[in-house]
Amino acid sequence: MCLVGGTSAGPSREILVLWDVDGTLLNAGGVGVDLYSVVFLRLFGRALEVVAPMAGRTDRAIILETLTLAGVPEPRRHVDPFIAGLAAQAPSVRTAIAARGRALPGAAAALAALGPGRRAAAGDGGRAGAAADGQVHQSVLTGNIRTLAEVKLAAVGLRDPLDLCIGAYGDDHEERAELVQVARRRAAAVHGRSWFGGQGTVVVGDTPLDIAAALAAGARAVGVATGGFSAAALRSAGADIVLPDLTDTPLVLEALLSL
Repeated sequence: MCLVGGTSAGPSREILVLWDVDGTLLNAGGVGVDLYSVVFLRLFGRALEVVAPMAGRTDRAIILETLTLAGVPEPRRHVDPFIAGLAAQAPSVRTAIAARGRALPGAAAALAALGPGRRAAAGDGGRAGAAADGQVHQSVLTGNIRTLAEVKLAAVGLRDPLDLCIGAYGDDHEERAELVQVARRRAAAVHGRSWFGGQGTVVVGDTPLDIAAALAAGARAVGVATGGFSAAALRSAGADIVLPDLTDTPLVLEALLSL
């Protein structure tokens, strides 16, 4: 259950950390393409020949392009039924990811280090020195619809440290950049703050589209070169900091909490 209407404890600087899911926190073992094929067959009675590119995109955008490529008339009309079909497959997705997927190295430790009660303070971790004393809130900014994001994270043991009520998902908006604003509004409502503006929001992701979404919203962009894009590609996209992976927890904290 997501509660709304908390009260701010005072003027201290709070930080909202938004993690991408696939390629940043976990590897889903190719479940996504298989899932689209299952749902397409059930909705349209024929095999799906091609799935639109997925990396860094929202399910709404991927579905719309996939249906267009498949020649489905009035494809936008079928996006919501397709999302419902994806959500209905959640139990099988969790089983498949538990068998084929995995949390990426360092992800669990990084989430635990930023878990409930973590404060962003000057000198945090010995190195993260620019944030005024304040609470850290962490959730996800993902192209997955919420139902699938939750089962993926749960399947690899990464669900508990994250407040999914303040995240943003692929069923919220077609454009990934808009998801930053969705998450900010939800976090502000839950925690009784007017905004998590500017670099008080940190977006962490493994694709140039994650970086672009952060920059479009004026957020801090942290790239992680654990997906299909190199560190150089993430730097070229404009990332403020690029990490090779999440295995060095103090370095991750410094990247996320230094403003």
